Amino acid sequence: MERVQRRTLTVIALLSLLSFVLLAADLAQGHGVYGFEGPLLRSLGSPASVDTWAEAADLFAAPAIIGVLIIAFAFGVWRRCVVRVAVYAGFAAVAFLTSEYVAKPLVHETYNHLLTFPSGNVTAVCATVIAMWLAFYPLFGRWARSVTLLLGAAWVLLISVAVVGAEWHTPFDALGSVLLSLAVIAGGGAVFERVLSPRSARTDDGEAVTVATRDDPRRLPQAHQPARPASWRRRPARVSP
Repeated sequence: MERVQRRTLTVIALLSLLSFVLLAADLAQGHGVYGFEGPLLRSLGSPASVDTWAEAADLFAAPAIIGVLIIAFAFGVWRRCVVRVAVYAGFAAVAFLTSEYVAKPLVHETYNHLLTFPSGNVTAVCATVIAMWLAFYPLFGRWARSVTLLLGAAWVLLISVAVVGAEWHTPFDALGSVLLSLAVIAGGGAVFERVLSPRSARTDDGEAVTVATRDDPRRLPQAHQPARPASWRRRPARVSP
């Protein structure tokens, strides 16, 4: 099965974490560019539409997440990868808990007299999307990966617009949630994929070698190689005149 490269996940995790820390530090010092956020907030409608956005945010958050997880675990049982799904779901839970109980108290960014950075709803949705996409990455082809990634991105965008329109959060809160989710899920995924990769050992002279596994018959000892058909014959070596 093709797996996402650990190096790619590590780079994404580090860059996302660095971006999140820089954004959080800027907001903690009261340097948020609310001149940018003002026009976006006004474009989402009149105060009468706040309740509508709030209902949409409630719908796109917990109920949608529960439905996606039920489908994901059912598919995982069918494809015999439920442990992988459970591990990545655990990473998503870690991202949400980090958002609520670590990032918010540390940054202490308020909006309407409430701690809002990063958004818990957006973090939960974004972390679920990234976690489930990575969980099923080895099982999906390129087309399925592209479709699920686009659907997940649309879901994250919808919940982000909804929480901003409901006046629960600012756009920077949603951006911080995306960065935090990427950092936690990609970092956890890099560690998890390393655990699943073939183990390495070293010879007496220090040369690194890969331990043979039954998943790759080419690396097995000769005694464990698959039997060749009876019609197979070794071609004689050519002798130069």
